[in-house]
Amino acid sequence: MITEHLLSDPRPRSTIIFDADGTLIGGEPTDWASFEAAFLEVAGFALTSEFYDRIEEVTAKALVHQALADIEYEERLLKEQAVAEGFLRRLKSAHSEDRACFPAVEGAVALLHELKAAGLRVAIATGDWRESITFKLRAAGVPFEDIPIVTSSEHYSRADIIRAAVTEAGGSLDEAVYVGDGLWDLRACVRLGIPFIGVGHRKERLRKAGALHVLDDLRPAEFWRVRDILHAAST
Repeated sequence: MITEHLLSDPRPRSTIIFDADGTLIGGEPTDWASFEAAFLEVAGFALTSEFYDRIEEVTAKALVHQALADIEYEERLLKEQAVAEGFLRRLKSAHSEDRACFPAVEGAVALLHELKAAGLRVAIATGDWRESITFKLRAAGVPFEDIPIVTSSEHYSRADIIRAAVTEAGGSLDEAVYVGDGLWDLRACVRLGIPFIGVGHRKERLRKAGALHVLDDLRPAEFWRVRDILHAAST
């Protein structure tokens, strides 16, 4: 199956970039609750639905900096670090209480193995910070040690994170595909001009926003089917 899908066409759409939270790993309710509690502890006020409705960028770094836009940049950096530390501490506490709180999405581990065995370039581009996302990936049992990862620790915007991940993987935007679960992922792909494959529990919202390909999970057979459609469209 692997050679059928790759060896006949090793170049087109041969760099696959994955989001992490909600895409490779679950546990989003715990994840968001931990982030918002950490932010409240540091900032002294909560992030509201009105805040989320009006912001333009959704990454960990961007959330903190947009919410604290009225203070000096150097102070924002210090508060960002404090939020990141409080966030990681809460993630570890949640995991110690429930070892299954950050499960791998169905098919994710098998798909990563197949993609790498097939010779495709693979990377992870996440809006989370590096220390917290690597903790969750390990907790989920998702193999990532030999996969390039670009995070919000390095870049503010999701589009810049994705672009950097493509470069880290050794690919180019003209043959890359991004797999994600959020409207912010779709918007970043539109900005970059690369195909988007949706996955996760926001499927209907993604379709309504214009996503052409949306999967229930990452079981390899369905992913390969969509990847073949994208390849055919690019040739």
